[in-house]
Amino acid sequence: MRVIRDRSGEYGDCAYEYLHLEEWGDDNNEEPLFYGYATAYNDKVLEFFRESNRKVYFQGEQPCGLYSTRPSIVKASLEVGNYFDEVYSFCPYSASWMNLIHGYDKYRAVNFPHHLKYAAPDEEIEKPLDVIYWGNVPEHGRNPSDILNILENIVKFNHSFYTLGYGVPPKFHKYVTGVNVPRPQMWDRLRKSKIMVTSNLLYLTDAEAEVTKALPRWQENEAFIRADEKIMPQVKTRPIEAIFNKTLVLLKEDPWRVFDHWFTPDEDFLYYKNDEDLEGKIRDITNDWDNYKHITNNAYKKAVELYTSEKLYRDIESKVLR
Repeated sequence: MRVIRDRSGEYGDCAYEYLHLEEWGDDNNEEPLFYGYATAYNDKVLEFFRESNRKVYFQGEQPCGLYSTRPSIVKASLEVGNYFDEVYSFCPYSASWMNLIHGYDKYRAVNFPHHLKYAAPDEEIEKPLDVIYWGNVPEHGRNPSDILNILENIVKFNHSFYTLGYGVPPKFHKYVTGVNVPRPQMWDRLRKSKIMVTSNLLYLTDAEAEVTKALPRWQENEAFIRADEKIMPQVKTRPIEAIFNKTLVLLKEDPWRVFDHWFTPDEDFLYYKNDEDLEGKIRDITNDWDNYKHITNNAYKKAVELYTSEKLYRDIESKVLR
Protein backbone atom coordinates (compact mmCIF):
# COMPACT_ATOMS: atom_id res chain seq x y z
CA MET A 1 0.00 0.00 0.00
CA ARG A 2 1.14 3.52 -0.76
CA VAL A 3 1.08 5.50 2.53
CA ILE A 4 -0.03 9.13 2.19
CA ARG A 5 0.15 11.81 4.88
CA ASP A 6 -0.41 15.57 4.71
CA ARG A 7 0.98 17.15 7.90
CA SER A 8 -0.66 20.53 7.44
CA GLY A 9 -2.98 21.61 10.24
CA GLU A 10 -1.35 19.32 12.82
CA TYR A 11 0.44 20.66 15.86
CA GLY A 12 4.14 19.94 15.80
CA ASP A 13 4.29 17.09 18.29
CA CYS A 14 1.03 15.29 17.53
CA ALA A 15 0.82 11.53 18.00
CA TYR A 16 0.61 10.89 14.24
CA GLU A 17 4.19 12.15 13.94
CA TYR A 18 5.46 9.04 15.71
CA LEU A 19 3.47 6.31 13.94
CA HIS A 20 5.76 6.08 10.87
CA LEU A 21 3.35 3.94 8.85
CA GLU A 22 5.43 4.86 5.81
CA GLU A 23 8.08 2.36 6.96
CA TRP A 24 5.99 -0.55 5.65
CA GLY A 25 4.42 1.13 2.63
CA ASP A 26 5.32 0.58 -0.99
CA ASP A 27 4.62 2.22 -4.36
CA ASN A 28 1.23 0.58 -4.95
CA ASN A 29 -0.97 3.50 -6.01
CA GLU A 30 -3.93 1.17 -6.43
CA GLU A 31 -4.21 0.77 -2.65
CA PRO A 32 -3.35 4.07 -0.97
CA LEU A 33 -3.53 4.34 2.83
CA PHE A 34 -4.23 7.89 4.00
CA TYR A 35 -3.62 9.06 7.56
CA GLY A 36 -3.57 12.42 9.31
CA TYR A 37 -6.46 14.87 9.42
CA ALA A 38 -5.57 17.08 6.43
CA THR A 39 -4.79 14.17 4.12
CA ALA A 40 -8.47 13.38 3.64
CA TYR A 41 -9.20 16.94 2.51
CA ASN A 42 -6.24 17.59 0.22
CA ASP A 43 -8.00 18.05 -3.14
CA LYS A 44 -4.85 17.51 -5.19
CA VAL A 45 -4.08 14.22 -3.45
CA LEU A 46 -7.70 13.05 -3.59
CA GLU A 47 -7.88 13.71 -7.32
CA PHE A 48 -4.62 11.85 -7.99
CA PHE A 49 -5.90 8.68 -6.28
CA ARG A 50 -9.56 8.97 -7.29
CA GLU A 51 -9.49 5.93 -9.61
CA SER A 52 -7.50 3.70 -7.24
CA ASN A 53 -9.07 0.33 -6.55
CA ARG A 54 -8.96 0.49 -2.76
CA LYS A 55 -8.73 3.82 -0.94
CA VAL A 56 -8.24 3.52 2.83
CA TYR A 57 -8.27 6.17 5.55
CA PHE A 58 -7.05 5.85 9.15
CA GLN A 59 -8.51 8.77 11.06
CA GLY A 60 -8.81 9.95 14.63
CA GLU A 61 -10.84 13.14 14.42
CA GLN A 62 -14.22 11.67 15.28
CA PRO A 63 -16.22 12.38 17.35
CA CYS A 64 -14.48 15.80 17.65
CA GLY A 65 -15.22 16.90 14.10
CA LEU A 66 -18.89 16.06 14.52
CA TYR A 67 -19.58 18.67 17.21
CA SER A 68 -17.49 21.53 15.83
CA THR A 69 -19.20 24.93 15.85
CA ARG A 70 -17.85 25.44 12.33
CA PRO A 71 -20.46 23.95 9.95
CA SER A 72 -17.87 23.25 7.25
CA ILE A 73 -15.95 20.95 9.61
CA VAL A 74 -19.09 19.06 10.64
CA LYS A 75 -20.09 18.63 6.98
CA ALA A 76 -16.62 17.39 6.06
CA SER A 77 -16.57 14.93 8.97
CA LEU A 78 -19.99 13.57 8.05
CA GLU A 79 -19.02 13.13 4.40
CA VAL A 80 -15.39 12.01 4.70
CA GLY A 81 -16.28 8.35 4.11
CA ASN A 82 -17.86 9.08 0.73
CA TYR A 83 -14.49 9.11 -1.05
CA PHE A 84 -12.95 6.09 0.68
CA ASP A 85 -13.60 2.38 0.42
CA GLU A 86 -12.55 1.74 4.03
CA VAL A 87 -12.24 4.02 7.06
CA TYR A 88 -10.55 2.98 10.30
CA SER A 89 -11.51 5.05 13.33
CA PHE A 90 -10.74 4.78 17.02
CA CYS A 91 -14.23 5.90 18.04
CA PRO A 92 -16.21 2.63 17.92
CA TYR A 93 -19.53 4.43 18.46
CA SER A 94 -19.08 6.94 15.65
CA ALA A 95 -17.80 4.18 13.36
CA SER A 96 -21.02 2.18 13.83
CA TRP A 97 -23.15 5.32 13.54
CA MET A 98 -21.49 6.46 10.31
CA ASN A 99 -22.21 3.07 8.76
CA LEU A 100 -25.80 3.28 10.01
CA ILE A 101 -26.73 6.75 8.79
CA HIS A 102 -25.02 6.32 5.41
CA GLY A 103 -26.18 2.78 4.76
CA TYR A 104 -22.71 1.47 3.99
CA ASP A 105 -20.19 -0.79 5.73
CA LYS A 106 -16.96 1.18 5.38
CA TYR A 107 -16.07 2.06 8.97
CA ARG A 108 -14.20 -0.20 11.39
CA ALA A 109 -13.02 0.62 14.92
CA VAL A 110 -9.33 0.19 15.74
CA ASN A 111 -7.13 1.16 18.66
CA PHE A 112 -4.60 3.95 18.24
CA PRO A 113 -1.22 2.24 17.72
CA HIS A 114 2.27 2.97 19.01
CA HIS A 115 5.56 2.45 17.21
CA LEU A 116 7.57 -0.29 18.85
CA LYS A 117 10.81 1.69 18.68
CA TYR A 118 9.30 4.16 21.18
CA ALA A 119 8.26 1.43 23.62
CA ALA A 120 10.00 0.65 26.87
CA PRO A 121 12.32 -2.38 26.82
CA ASP A 122 10.79 -5.64 27.97
CA GLU A 123 12.61 -5.67 31.31
CA GLU A 124 12.17 -4.46 34.88
CA ILE A 125 12.17 -0.65 35.06
CA GLU A 126 12.91 1.45 38.12
CA LYS A 127 10.03 3.81 38.88
CA PRO A 128 11.04 6.48 41.42
CA LEU A 129 8.01 8.70 40.66
CA ASP A 130 4.53 7.94 41.95
CA VAL A 131 2.11 9.45 39.46
CA ILE A 132 1.88 11.56 36.32
CA TYR A 133 -0.88 13.57 34.65
CA TRP A 134 -0.24 14.69 31.10
CA GLY A 135 -2.79 17.05 29.58
CA ASN A 136 -4.59 20.31 30.08
CA VAL A 137 -7.52 21.68 32.02
CA PRO A 138 -10.75 22.24 30.03
CA GLU A 139 -11.61 25.90 29.56
CA HIS A 140 -13.83 28.22 27.47
CA GLY A 141 -17.12 26.98 28.91
CA ARG A 142 -16.09 23.34 29.42
CA ASN A 143 -16.43 21.69 32.82
CA PRO A 144 -12.93 21.28 34.34
CA SER A 145 -13.95 19.46 37.55
CA ASP A 146 -12.69 15.96 36.60
CA ILE A 147 -9.25 17.25 35.68
CA LEU A 148 -9.03 19.58 38.67
CA ASN A 149 -9.80 16.57 40.88
CA ILE A 150 -6.90 14.72 39.27
CA LEU A 151 -4.54 17.62 39.93
CA GLU A 152 -5.73 18.07 43.51
CA ASN A 153 -4.88 14.42 44.18
CA ILE A 154 -1.61 13.88 42.34
CA VAL A 155 0.06 16.85 44.04
CA LYS A 156 -0.17 14.91 47.33
CA PHE A 157 2.39 12.46 45.88
CA ASN A 158 5.73 12.50 44.10
CA HIS A 159 4.17 13.62 40.84
CA SER A 160 4.71 15.00 37.35
CA PHE A 161 2.26 17.36 35.65
CA TYR A 162 2.93 18.04 31.98
CA THR A 163 0.73 20.51 30.12
CA LEU A 164 0.48 22.51 26.91
CA GLY A 165 0.10 25.49 29.20
CA TYR A 166 -3.50 26.61 28.86
CA GLY A 167 -6.39 26.31 31.28
CA VAL A 168 -4.25 25.68 34.37
CA PRO A 169 -5.61 27.63 37.39
CA PRO A 170 -2.99 29.84 39.07
CA LYS A 171 -3.00 27.79 42.28
CA PHE A 172 -1.66 24.80 40.30
CA HIS A 173 1.09 26.67 38.46
CA LYS A 174 3.68 25.71 41.08
CA TYR A 175 2.93 22.02 40.49
CA VAL A 176 3.61 22.10 36.73
CA THR A 177 6.74 20.12 35.92
CA GLY A 178 6.81 20.66 32.16
CA VAL A 179 5.18 22.84 29.48
CA ASN A 180 5.08 21.88 25.79
CA VAL A 181 7.49 19.03 26.43
CA PRO A 182 8.23 16.86 23.36
CA ARG A 183 6.64 13.44 23.44
CA PRO A 184 9.89 11.43 23.71
CA GLN A 185 10.76 13.41 26.83
CA MET A 186 7.32 12.74 28.29
CA TRP A 187 7.66 9.04 27.50
CA ASP A 188 10.90 8.99 29.46
CA ARG A 189 9.05 10.54 32.39
CA LEU A 190 6.24 8.00 31.99
CA ARG A 191 8.71 5.12 32.28
CA LYS A 192 9.89 6.52 35.61
CA SER A 193 6.31 6.81 36.94
CA LYS A 194 4.28 4.03 38.52
CA ILE A 195 0.87 5.48 37.56
CA MET A 196 -0.66 7.64 34.87
CA VAL A 197 -4.03 9.12 35.82
CA THR A 198 -6.22 10.18 32.92
CA SER A 199 -9.72 10.33 31.47
CA ASN A 200 -11.24 9.24 28.16
CA LEU A 201 -13.80 12.04 28.18
CA LEU A 202 -14.41 15.13 26.10
CA TYR A 203 -15.99 18.15 27.78
CA LEU A 204 -18.35 20.13 25.53
CA THR A 205 -19.52 23.71 25.58
CA ASP A 206 -23.24 24.53 25.40
CA ALA A 207 -22.84 25.39 21.71
CA GLU A 208 -21.06 22.11 20.92
CA ALA A 209 -23.79 20.13 22.68
CA GLU A 210 -26.40 21.88 20.52
CA VAL A 211 -24.44 21.11 17.35
CA THR A 212 -24.37 17.45 18.38
CA LYS A 213 -28.14 17.35 18.85
CA ALA A 214 -28.65 18.86 15.39
CA LEU A 215 -26.90 15.94 13.68
CA PRO A 216 -29.03 13.44 11.73
CA ARG A 217 -30.24 10.58 13.93
CA TRP A 218 -27.87 11.80 16.64
CA GLN A 219 -29.58 9.73 19.36
CA GLU A 220 -28.42 6.56 17.59
CA ASN A 221 -24.74 7.37 18.15
CA GLU A 222 -23.89 5.97 21.58
CA ALA A 223 -21.17 8.59 21.93
CA PHE A 224 -23.87 11.28 22.04
CA ILE A 225 -26.16 9.82 24.72
CA ARG A 226 -24.87 12.26 27.36
CA ALA A 227 -24.85 15.35 25.15
CA ASP A 228 -27.15 17.15 27.60
CA GLU A 229 -24.51 16.58 30.28
CA LYS A 230 -21.90 17.97 27.87
CA ILE A 231 -19.64 14.93 27.97
CA MET A 232 -18.60 12.51 25.25
CA PRO A 233 -16.16 9.57 25.07
CA GLN A 234 -12.84 9.86 23.28
CA VAL A 235 -10.06 7.28 23.23
CA LYS A 236 -7.05 9.39 24.17
CA THR A 237 -3.61 8.39 22.96
CA ARG A 238 -2.18 8.84 26.47
CA PRO A 239 -3.32 5.49 27.94
CA ILE A 240 -1.78 3.48 25.09
CA GLU A 241 1.40 5.55 25.34
CA ALA A 242 1.51 4.82 29.07
CA ILE A 243 1.00 1.10 28.51
CA PHE A 244 3.86 0.91 25.99
CA ASN A 245 6.04 2.60 28.62
CA LYS A 246 5.05 0.11 31.36
CA THR A 247 3.12 2.65 33.40
CA LEU A 248 -0.08 1.60 35.15
CA VAL A 249 -3.13 3.36 33.68
CA LEU A 250 -5.57 4.62 36.31
CA LEU A 251 -8.58 5.72 34.31
CA LYS A 252 -11.63 7.73 35.30
CA GLU A 253 -14.64 5.41 35.05
CA ASP A 254 -17.36 6.89 32.85
CA PRO A 255 -20.65 5.68 31.33
CA TRP A 256 -18.95 4.31 28.17
CA ARG A 257 -15.77 2.62 29.42
CA VAL A 258 -14.55 2.76 25.83
CA PHE A 259 -11.09 1.46 26.74
CA ASP A 260 -12.71 -1.92 27.51
CA HIS A 261 -12.90 -2.46 23.74
CA TRP A 262 -9.15 -3.14 23.71
CA PHE A 263 -7.96 -3.78 27.26
CA THR A 264 -9.41 -5.62 30.25
CA PRO A 265 -10.04 -3.68 33.49
CA ASP A 266 -8.31 -5.05 36.61
CA GLU A 267 -6.12 -7.15 34.33
CA ASP A 268 -4.51 -4.51 32.08
CA PHE A 269 -5.48 -1.24 33.81
CA LEU A 270 -7.59 0.10 36.68
CA TYR A 271 -10.60 2.40 36.98
CA TYR A 272 -11.28 4.91 39.73
CA LYS A 273 -14.80 6.11 40.47
CA ASN A 274 -14.45 9.47 42.21
CA ASP A 275 -12.10 11.89 43.94
CA GLU A 276 -11.87 9.87 47.16
CA ASP A 277 -11.35 6.61 45.28
CA LEU A 278 -8.59 8.22 43.21
CA GLU A 279 -6.49 9.23 46.21
CA GLY A 280 -7.00 5.85 47.84
CA LYS A 281 -5.96 3.93 44.73
CA ILE A 282 -2.86 6.06 44.16
CA ARG A 283 -1.86 5.49 47.79
CA ASP A 284 -2.49 1.74 47.63
CA ILE A 285 -0.57 1.30 44.39
CA THR A 286 2.44 3.37 45.42
CA ASN A 287 2.65 1.71 48.84
CA ASP A 288 2.34 -1.80 47.43
CA TRP A 289 3.84 -1.49 43.95
CA ASP A 290 5.15 -5.05 43.81
CA ASN A 291 1.56 -6.33 43.93
CA TYR A 292 0.41 -4.05 41.09
CA LYS A 293 3.22 -4.02 38.55
CA HIS A 294 2.00 -7.27 37.00
CA ILE A 295 -0.88 -5.20 35.57
CA THR A 296 1.57 -3.05 33.60
CA ASN A 297 3.29 -6.19 32.32
CA ASN A 298 -0.03 -7.72 31.19
CA ALA A 299 -1.01 -4.57 29.32
CA TYR A 300 2.46 -4.15 27.81
CA LYS A 301 2.51 -7.70 26.41
CA LYS A 302 -0.97 -7.30 24.94
CA ALA A 303 -0.08 -3.95 23.37
CA VAL A 304 3.17 -5.20 21.85
CA GLU A 305 1.30 -8.14 20.33
CA LEU A 306 -1.80 -6.31 19.07
CA TYR A 307 -1.41 -2.53 18.89
CA THR A 308 1.87 -1.55 17.26
CA SER A 309 2.09 0.66 14.18
CA GLU A 310 3.31 -2.27 12.12
CA LYS A 311 0.47 -4.52 13.30
CA LEU A 312 -2.10 -1.90 12.29
CA TYR A 313 -0.50 -1.47 8.86
CA ARG A 314 -0.27 -5.24 8.26
CA ASP A 315 -3.85 -5.83 9.39
CA ILE A 316 -5.19 -3.11 7.08
CA GLU A 317 -3.02 -4.30 4.20
CA SER A 318 -4.19 -7.91 4.54
CA LYS A 319 -7.85 -6.90 5.08
CA VAL A 320 -8.14 -8.98 8.26
CA LEU A 321 -10.03 -6.11 9.92
CA ARG A 322 -12.80 -6.34 7.33
